[in-house]
Amino acid sequence: MWSLRLCSRGIRDLRLRITTVSHRASTTSAAEVGEVSDPGSTEVKPFSQIPGPKGLYNIPFLGTAFHFKPFTKYVPDDLLDVLSNARDKYGDIVKIRMGKDYIVYVYHPDYAKTVFQFPFKEHLRVGLDLSETFHDRSGVPRDLGTLQGDEWAALRKPSQEKMLRPAVVANYVPLIEKVTNDFVEKLRKKGSVDDLLKELLNYTTESVAMLCFNRRLGYLESNSDTEIVILITKFFIDFQTSFTMPFKTYKLFRTKLYKRFEKTYLDIHRIGRQEISDQRKMLEKLQREGKLDQYLQDEPNFIYSLINDTRMTDDKINSVIMSLFIAGIDSTANTIAFVLINLALNPEKQDRLFQEIKETMCDENTLTKEHLAEMSYLKACVKESQRLVFPLMLGAIRYLEEDIVLAGYHIPKNTLVHPNMNSMTMDDRFYPRPTEYIPERWLRGTKDDIAKGQDFPFGMMPFGFGPRGCIGQRFAETEMHIGVAKVIQNFKISLPPGVTGVKTKLKTFTTPAESVVLHLTDRNISNV
Repeated sequence: MWSLRLCSRGIRDLRLRITTVSHRASTTSAAEVGEVSDPGSTEVKPFSQIPGPKGLYNIPFLGTAFHFKPFTKYVPDDLLDVLSNARDKYGDIVKIRMGKDYIVYVYHPDYAKTVFQFPFKEHLRVGLDLSETFHDRSGVPRDLGTLQGDEWAALRKPSQEKMLRPAVVANYVPLIEKVTNDFVEKLRKKGSVDDLLKELLNYTTESVAMLCFNRRLGYLESNSDTEIVILITKFFIDFQTSFTMPFKTYKLFRTKLYKRFEKTYLDIHRIGRQEISDQRKMLEKLQREGKLDQYLQDEPNFIYSLINDTRMTDDKINSVIMSLFIAGIDSTANTIAFVLINLALNPEKQDRLFQEIKETMCDENTLTKEHLAEMSYLKACVKESQRLVFPLMLGAIRYLEEDIVLAGYHIPKNTLVHPNMNSMTMDDRFYPRPTEYIPERWLRGTKDDIAKGQDFPFGMMPFGFGPRGCIGQRFAETEMHIGVAKVIQNFKISLPPGVTGVKTKLKTFTTPAESVVLHLTDRNISNV
């Protein structure tokens, strides 16, 4: 799940009882105003007739500002409210001026399916202006997130071959488990944590480093924020700020925002290049000593597979590695945090998960890929948490490469269309009882209405879809599953007395608004 998103109702008031109050649209009235277009209708309406805000809201650039409060505050705090309210007012397809152009937002999984399954050829992605400006000025080669067309395809293909095959990622299960065991032991010594996300950021940094740099970085031993975590946090804060600015002044001159972003990115790039250089030197040393073959047989080595690929230059390798490293830390840590919060808030679900883990592992301490394959409830717990707290501010957005008809309207080529999954995942037309944490809705064999969401797979895609989907999805899912399973295997978790939920904060990746305290009861001691 390492990618981007947006939309919902009342993000700032979200009290994630995560089961009683939502940070996205509750659509009782939405269902009344947003009926899906009659599929038998042959009438095609022009683009100009797509419903949406009128008047001042349609002024290029300036109109965008009228959506947010206060008028001069260009931050995404109100973004979910704006898009959720648009859905309630206008229906399942809405046209909103954002900056210079219109964006078409759709709020029905069937419309999302039409957009995602369009036969794209170029697979252009939304421009990430701040990153692109940095690459143009600095000369640092572009990464997977900012490349387009043939250059992107040339880098994506060899990386995808090594990242998205289940058998490849399965080889990393023992390595991730070793990191997780150390994380569990650290938690055991604490008894409780004062800042859950902070602990998880160090854990995911250590885990992702095993993939990207093939070594432990020692971050689990740190009791303070590590350099790379601080840098990546700064990176996403500045990126988020730039994304909602109607006037991209940093494209014209080196603004304070740009200078800060440039320094952060160069520092991250420096760390990445040093790690890759060190790994290359170690591999060359092993080869000279005749020990390389044995080393590669003992453990998977993603970076070696890239180095050994004739299609990959050093710049391309660094681009792939750093794309994975930057995106993989923050996104995965926040997702695991919300899964644990949901399980703490719903002890009956936590108990069921613990029983599944216990029955599958038979009191073994080593978690294997075979165990993971059997843990359907574990996967359902993670997926349900992603539905309830959608991981991304921005989701899979598409530039249309040809004209299409969507929801009965003509949508011209080059229009930006955004399937708004923040809203869809909280719509009771598709996911009954949307504000409740119900992992059972994702289990095969669940036959009542609660499983309705299984019929709408395009309503919830936290990792995107198709060739532009998250390249690190399988590794991220494996890391999440192992992390959650090992924590629940070893601890009964709870929030402090009287805490019935947590607020969320809208960032690039949805995050707890405040530090989360998590109490841990050692199952080995309590015999729970």
